[in-house]
Amino acid sequence: MHDQTPLDDEKRAARFPVTLDGSTSKPLPIPRANLKKIDGVRVEMAKVYRAMKMGTLEGAEGTKRAYVLSLIGKLIEASELAKRIEALEQIMERR
Repeated sequence: MHDQTPLDDEKRAARFPVTLDGSTSKPLPIPRANLKKIDGVRVEMAKVYRAMKMGTLEGAEGTKRAYVLSLIGKLIEASELAKRIEALEQIMERR
C-alpha cells in the first residue's frame, strides 16, 4: 500500500467534493440519490452531465454512469408499464 501525497489528496478532493459542517469542520454525509423513481434518475443524470461539463468527472466515467442510469430509468419505466397493464387486465376481467 502506498502513502498518498498532498497532491493525491487535492485530486481526490476535486473529484469527490464534500460539504463541511460550519461548526465542527467535519464532512457532512453525502445525500444519496433516490433512484426508485424516474425523476430521481433524471436528477442524478443531470448531476453527472454537469460534473462532466465542469471537468470534475472524466468523460469515460461519466459515460459509464450515464449508461447505468439510463438502464435504471428503462427498468423503472418497464416496471410502471407492467403495473398499468396488470391493472387494466384486472379491470377487463371484471367486465
